[in-house]
Amino acid sequence: MLKRDLSWLWAAIAAMVMALIWLLLQLGRQGADAQVASARARAAVICQIMRSGVERMNVRQTGGEALERAVVDMALREDAGFEGGLWTTQRGVYAYAFPTYDGSGVKNDAPAAELPRIAALSQQALAGGAAVFDVRPGLREAVVYSACPVSADLAGWTLTRVATIAAGTLNHLVLAVSLLLGSLLLAGGWFAFLLTRWGREAQRLGALLAASERMAALGSLAAGLAHEIRNPLGTIRMKVDNALAAPPAKREARTDAALRTTLLQVQRLETLISSLLALTQPFHPQRTPVALDDWFAQRLLAHADAAADLGLTTALAVQPELAQAARGLPLFDPAHMARVIDNLLWNALAHTPVGGHIELGAARDGEQLLIWVADDGNGVPPALRPTLFDPLVTGREGGTGLGLAVVREVVQAHGGRVSLDTARQRGTRIALELPWP
Repeated sequence: MLKRDLSWLWAAIAAMVMALIWLLLQLGRQGADAQVASARARAAVICQIMRSGVERMNVRQTGGEALERAVVDMALREDAGFEGGLWTTQRGVYAYAFPTYDGSGVKNDAPAAELPRIAALSQQALAGGAAVFDVRPGLREAVVYSACPVSADLAGWTLTRVATIAAGTLNHLVLAVSLLLGSLLLAGGWFAFLLTRWGREAQRLGALLAASERMAALGSLAAGLAHEIRNPLGTIRMKVDNALAAPPAKREARTDAALRTTLLQVQRLETLISSLLALTQPFHPQRTPVALDDWFAQRLLAHADAAADLGLTTALAVQPELAQAARGLPLFDPAHMARVIDNLLWNALAHTPVGGHIELGAARDGEQLLIWVADDGNGVPPALRPTLFDPLVTGREGGTGLGLAVVREVVQAHGGRVSLDTARQRGTRIALELPWP
């Protein structure tokens, strides 16, 4: 999870850096757009000067190519960075001039790489009888072309380069962005290292905390278990002492009573130890298909006699279509879940007064199988609710406090959860939620 989040973080950082580069390039292009517009305007002026010179001097009849080059040179002289010439279908590019050339000597040769584009634009200008423009964008500079008719079969053309981002500026920009990206990656790596180290430390502290919690739980469990064992032992000792101290005439009766009490207390201790062993052993439920209608009916029937003896009524509330929907599906381990339902029904029988009612129900709730046991008894005291499913917590005289703890462990082993309905106004309703396969 942490590595995935860091990967997303680094991807976001890289995206931000790329966005920054794109924005800077856009800013550079926006600055270049103004220069391109200015170059087009100057090209239009140069074209007009060429046209006027050709018309005024009638160079084609009187001066030859030298005078034609002089007309082009005069048109370009006032505009730094502009080069140009004339073009005809028969001669192609000629009368080339670059009066503001910064190199040594005089530049007399037109750029060979640009000749096809110059010819195409010139031909287009002559065909349309109007000036045409073209721009070839680039990272460092854009090339602005223009061509216009200066006579019926003669076109004048110009070419200039407009810097989009100066070379030094671009290099500095690349260096700055590289440093920024490198810094962000280093920061991300350092952050990942710190998080990893913090994660290990958190795991160590978590393990210590879990160990402390286990020790605290073990201490609480040991204290509760000692109390549950001490009470039966105290009762046994008291009965035995009374029997031994009794006069000969009453010794037999007191001995008989002491033995009966001892037997009952030993049974209570056996129940306590059995429940404790069941709680401490891991549950490995074997889910199998269950005929729900029959299974729930059997669970309720197993407690029918006890309910009748206590003057209680019982009812089964299973959703009508539930059994059909669950047919053939491995819902739960029937043996383990039988123990769960039995524990809940025993608790309901013990806490419901004469004339009360107990309900065992089941229904499908979305992707959950909902099972509940409800009664209309006195309910769970508020002080007991937060720890109701903890071991050795009981509100019933003689109870071990392990039944509901076993219920919770079995349900959790099935991937479900158990809860007390605290919104219920009267009685108790404990609900189990098991995943629907």
